[in-house]
Amino acid sequence: MAQSQGDSLVESIKAKLESLSSLSSKCCIYKVPNKLRGLNPDAYSPRLVSFGPFHRGKEELQAMEDHKYRYLQCFLPRTSFSLEHLIRVARKWEENARNSYAEDVKLNSDEFVEMLVVDGSFLVELILRSRYPQLIGEEDRIFRKPMMITDVCRDMILIENQLPYFVVKGLFQLLSFNYQQGTHSIMEIIHLHFSCFLSNIDDQKIDSEPEHFVDLLRSCYLPVVPIGSEETTLKVDYAPGATELHNAGVMFKPAETSSCLFDIKFDHGVLKIPTVFVDDLTESLFRNIIVFEQCHCSDKNFLHYTRLLSCLIRSPTDADLLIRSGIFLNSLGNAEDVSKLFNNICKEVIFGRRFYFLTLSENLQAYCNTPWNRWKVILRRDYFHNPWSVASVLAALLLLLLTSIQAICSILAM
Repeated sequence: MAQSQGDSLVESIKAKLESLSSLSSKCCIYKVPNKLRGLNPDAYSPRLVSFGPFHRGKEELQAMEDHKYRYLQCFLPRTSFSLEHLIRVARKWEENARNSYAEDVKLNSDEFVEMLVVDGSFLVELILRSRYPQLIGEEDRIFRKPMMITDVCRDMILIENQLPYFVVKGLFQLLSFNYQQGTHSIMEIIHLHFSCFLSNIDDQKIDSEPEHFVDLLRSCYLPVVPIGSEETTLKVDYAPGATELHNAGVMFKPAETSSCLFDIKFDHGVLKIPTVFVDDLTESLFRNIIVFEQCHCSDKNFLHYTRLLSCLIRSPTDADLLIRSGIFLNSLGNAEDVSKLFNNICKEVIFGRRFYFLTLSENLQAYCNTPWNRWKVILRRDYFHNPWSVASVLAALLLLLLTSIQAICSILAM
């Protein structure tokens, strides 16, 4: 009896081993780890539309399915392909597309290919209409409703809600419509679409092909020249807060000539930071890029950028100081909302032993630790804050000088 039970267990385990799916080294689209999702589930979940398999079929997203097929209906005449031909092309993408997802996709071949065609054509048609408004019809229920198009674009920046970039690019290349008017490449058209909705996205060119839209947006933040990080055993929250820096005499100025958010400079007591736009989309964008870095990237440089900001903004007072300095353009709410965002955004993440802004942080800390810098602030604040105070101090110094001269003369006369 015991032997029979043992054989049964062996067979059960063997069956499970044989049913294991193979792991792909090409995966780039991930589900959000539970410890990060728990901090703000809404930041990672689509509100209106699903792209890819992870949220496909959810009841709350079904209202957009008809719009996907309407966009497919408009997309097909812009190509020289029939629907049958389009499906045959998409079948060639299936294997590589499946390998792009970090978890096994529970869709059969027809369902998966249908998803690529419908979701992919919807994205291409959406981006085309964003670039060429003349393509938007009067009956368009997405672009004619400002709140709806904003929510759709917000759902396009979620790491769980991605199609592989090569699928979107492949569908663009099927177009007979001259989408490259004005010498815009596929990448530039996509970039222009996002720049209409995400204020922090600059106009730099992306040389390498991204894995998906989240990877593309991450690349928009990083400098064009490859960057490295300095190894450190120090805590990455080494940078002082904005109020502490202000009390040590540091001045904050927006780096108006810079096109890269990483171009943060500190020189002669002036900290220049490229302007940061904060609105309702900022938290979702930042959190999803951070998840992609955590799951996929060896260098966590965008995380280091957000960590530096969270160090500078330790309280609503810090946030208010940076807002009044013109570094933060706040459309989110009050200073407390901005402080809360950056206080929580780097929780439960792994930084590694390298920190991109280590030298900057050390220089800021050294400036704060220099007594003379604080004394200068006290002198300016308490004794030189207006002309009358300056006159009083000079009068007192003059009186002290005359008294000293009188005392010296008295001694010499003796």
